[in-house]
Amino acid sequence: MSNILDVGQYVTELIPGVDKMKLYKICFFSQGWHLAWTGMPLFEEELQAWAKGPVPYDLRRSTENVARGWTIPDVPGGDSSTLSSFARATIESVVNFYGSLTSAELSDMSHGRAWQEARSNAVGGTHCSSALSMTTMREEFTELLQSGHSVPDSPSLPDVDHLPSFDHLLATAHEVEAEWHNTLSLLADR
Repeated sequence: MSNILDVGQYVTELIPGVDKMKLYKICFFSQGWHLAWTGMPLFEEELQAWAKGPVPYDLRRSTENVARGWTIPDVPGGDSSTLSSFARATIESVVNFYGSLTSAELSDMSHGRAWQEARSNAVGGTHCSSALSMTTMREEFTELLQSGHSVPDSPSLPDVDHLPSFDHLLATAHEVEAEWHNTLSLLADR
């Protein structure tokens, strides 16, 4: 699984001179669409329900020292080369879909059910560090996917034709089991 710093770094490469809010919102939308398309998160780090929308706090903290005003040139500790091809394709699809929108427009669009749920105890624009629920995000973005509205293009799932056949995998498992039978028996008796 990717981490938020690697995801953020890739966004800075795709959108040179990206501002803080746009970076945070592109990461949020990347997480949401990855959840809808795969059922799994793109990154483990939480998104906090700040007044102007979801903020990946670990990314914010990491980029504070390199920010040039509102602009984030890169993400310290982020390495986009570690992203899987599917993760990269997800982020690219999100950037292609949302990249022309302003930070304010993205902020407004990010105030969906998961954000509202996390901010349920916050008053107005007060600070709120509650985490968005990944389950609610998955439900929210899956509903968007099924709504008929315009959405980012889902990347193709990785090509699995090059993977070994089930019979080959089963034969390999039997070989490993036979090779380690004595050791496994000893451990089972303890």
